[in-house]
Amino acid sequence: MKFLFLIVTIMVICALTGSSVSAQVSTLYYMENVPSRNELNPAFIPTQNFYVDLPIISGISLTSGNNSFTLNDLLLPYNGKTITVFHPDANPDAFLNTLHSTTNMTFQNRINILGVGFKIKQNYVTFGLSERMSSNVNVPKDLLSLILKGTPDTINTNHFNLRTLGTNESAYLETAFGYARQVTDQLSVGAKVKLLFGQAHSDASFSQFDLSVNRQIAQFVGNGTAHITTPFDIPQNSDGSPDFANANKKGWGKIVGFGMGFDLGMNYAVLDNFHISAALTDLGFIHWYKSSWDAQMTNSASFSGMKVTLNSNNTSFIKQLGDSIKSAFAYGSNGNGYTTSLDGRLRLGAEYSILNDKMAFGMLWQNAFGGTYLYDELTLSANYRPAYWVNASLSYSVLNGSLGTIGLGLNFIAGPLNFFLSSDYIPLYYTKDGYPFKSKYMNCQVGIALTFGHKKKAELKKMRQMQQEEQDKKQKDEEPPMPEEQQILVQ
Repeated sequence: MKFLFLIVTIMVICALTGSSVSAQVSTLYYMENVPSRNELNPAFIPTQNFYVDLPIISGISLTSGNNSFTLNDLLLPYNGKTITVFHPDANPDAFLNTLHSTTNMTFQNRINILGVGFKIKQNYVTFGLSERMSSNVNVPKDLLSLILKGTPDTINTNHFNLRTLGTNESAYLETAFGYARQVTDQLSVGAKVKLLFGQAHSDASFSQFDLSVNRQIAQFVGNGTAHITTPFDIPQNSDGSPDFANANKKGWGKIVGFGMGFDLGMNYAVLDNFHISAALTDLGFIHWYKSSWDAQMTNSASFSGMKVTLNSNNTSFIKQLGDSIKSAFAYGSNGNGYTTSLDGRLRLGAEYSILNDKMAFGMLWQNAFGGTYLYDELTLSANYRPAYWVNASLSYSVLNGSLGTIGLGLNFIAGPLNFFLSSDYIPLYYTKDGYPFKSKYMNCQVGIALTFGHKKKAELKKMRQMQQEEQDKKQKDEEPPMPEEQQILVQ
């Protein structure tokens, strides 16, 4: 019973705190005077000649969320009061109808510890050190149906497919070395190489997890694995489950995995006021040296079944199910090493500017792949740049939908201080108690950097043209003189 209600608890927490998808905020993509947007596309060359990220406060981003429901879906009116769908008197059908086949919940956090970037002629070099954490939980719709409605078919067999139930959490330190080059007036390209130092990881997944229940018998068939990797050893309880309470946690800070990642990007000016861009970020892996605790399940079990209802006093069915699943696992400690992939991102963008680049309209499509949380999102933005020292962006992300949220980005520059604040999912609707009730996602990214040596676009373009003319002249001067016979023929 505990494992079922643990999933429910996690879902409620995610719903109340909002939700998110990527640790980087998409609204930042077209805020051209913010150096941190280089994290979204390494081909975006900062408009400043030199910048320094202040420790910790240079960039903090938080994201959390789910792809299925809002707080409004969880709350129901009942006899003049508000109850949740988990209340015994609630009708859960409307809530279940809003769910995808698998509800994906995610929480991600990124803290930029240190960063620096500088320009060398037409090249730009960057270095960054960041702490990154992510947590993803997948909950199949059938599991919530089992919890909320039990086994409604009292004559035939009730089938529940729980295969997509799983979780994946990681914490690692990222060091990124970046290089970008303005190849021509129209084209810039960039790349980053990342060294990743694993700090902790856990995951659980199933290739098969089927449950069948009727009045006579309940049967489940499962095939799955689970890992926990920490800097310290994890003892086991008598039933084989991890005993964190008695673990010696003095090993925090020890590296327990190593990996590499890559970012690639390009930005091309089709016209002076129309740009297209593309980027692949977080292509890579982390190899965890060993698992501190692991579990393997390849088993099937049968036991006497009975009807399951949420408010029933007889919970022996749930207890039997939980005990059978636990006994089906073979537990171990100090297991073999394993490798996990990063949550990669593909981004395609286009921007059209007017009013001498003081106003621009952007479109960004991104796709998440390679990890446990897969999604597509389209972000539309209007970007106002009246002066270098102030920029603002307004955006809407289709993934969240229902016009329940709106994105906003602000950038203020005072001397060397470069401050930015951005979010893709600012809720527009709140309860009387201040809870957002029409948003599935919420995120925020804020930071302060020291920036120096800004030049306007027109000045940069003129300077690049002069550099190109000087280079062409130099090449021409270095060419060997034409033989006298050829000169006569040319004449």
